[in-house]
Amino acid sequence: MASLRKWLDRLYTAGGVVGALFIVLIAVLIVAQVVGRELGFQIPGTDDFTAWSVAASLFFAMAYTFRKGTHIQVTLIIERLKGRAARATALISLSIATVVMGFLALSAANLVYDSYRFDDVAQGLLRVPMWIPHTALLLGAVLMFLAVLDTLLTNIFGGPEPAGADTSPDDTPA
Repeated sequence: MASLRKWLDRLYTAGGVVGALFIVLIAVLIVAQVVGRELGFQIPGTDDFTAWSVAASLFFAMAYTFRKGTHIQVTLIIERLKGRAARATALISLSIATVVMGFLALSAANLVYDSYRFDDVAQGLLRVPMWIPHTALLLGAVLMFLAVLDTLLTNIFGGPEPAGADTSPDDTPA
């Protein structure tokens, strides 16, 4: 079981690294476009690639940030509850999040499949098959689904909490 935990944590970290690399790509694309404009030329498709990179950076990094406990979490109700009520509320919210992320992953899979099946291409200057940028959404959504399901199962079976996931009121700065 410890090897599965390590593998999942590495998978979430890899998603975070890929998300960070897309942020670096965004910076490179913007700098290239600014330099190009100053030198009198335009790089075709940078707007499209920047937009796709923004979406990819978000979706790839979601699982990593969720497991590290750095997502904005609404604990208004849970922090006021104690014992079984707090645990039940947390499990219900994790269950709902698992279902929602499962539907998102399934919808993303359908989007990629339909984009491929109908040979959907970008409407910008470059004719990029849309299943390629949509795949980043799919992979990130699947990774987030795994992270939420992992957290739900960890909470159900009493495993160790992910690093940084403790949201008890005692840890908040005054």
